Amino acid sequence: MKRGIFLEPEEETVLTREIPLDLSRDSLSERIYSHLRLELLSGLYAPGSRLSIRRLASAMNTSPTPVREAIFQLVREGALELRPGHQPRVPSLNIPVYINIRETRVPLERLAGELAAVNITPEEIASLREYHAKFQQGEAEEQWRDALIANQNFHFLIYNASKNPVLVRVIENLWLLAGPFVNSQYPHIRQADVEAHPHLLIIDALERRSPAETGDLLVRDLREGSYRILRHLETEEKAAATSAAGSRSAK
Repeated sequence: MKRGIFLEPEEETVLTREIPLDLSRDSLSERIYSHLRLELLSGLYAPGSRLSIRRLASAMNTSPTPVREAIFQLVREGALELRPGHQPRVPSLNIPVYINIRETRVPLERLAGELAAVNITPEEIASLREYHAKFQQGEAEEQWRDALIANQNFHFLIYNASKNPVLVRVIENLWLLAGPFVNSQYPHIRQADVEAHPHLLIIDALERRSPAETGDLLVRDLREGSYRILRHLETEEKAAATSAAGSRSAK
């Protein structure tokens, strides 16, 4: 049976074997922070999902303290929200905030693409093709989370090829804020099969060392995905309104 994209809180899986027990508390907290950040970035949790500090600590075979420190760091970054008396949870973005994040990403990802076209290596381009193949395989097999991770790896290989770690970190922060919202729309926003997938067009521009074209194509990929999200949400809202109207008339 195929699984959905997201894990419910009781299904949290943490790679505890990758967190050595002899690390100092600060180091362990940093490792837990990095791991949770990656899980949020890759779409493990849906908007509104709650994270249990106690359950995470038990899964990681550690005390709640370093987990709590990692959670608080993610709260400070806006990746999680925490209200008094409640468990930390993944924020549920509204559309205006999502659009603001998208528009902030546009010039940054354009710049990263332009720099990558100058600096990327043939080996990295070969890796892009592998990530795209994994992305297509994930979609074909309806393994949505595998497809999302491959897509994330594809884009961040390009951003990292910019050789500007400050730029990459800012882009990563924006992906972190919007990731659960975007991923919750998948696979409803899958792109229809086309002869030239945007990923392939981006790879072609990188191979030809065309900074302007690479930047333009990354922005085009971002905007087209965003438009599909907004159209899907509009369709859902209309369907919900129609259903509500029907229920009222039946009374």
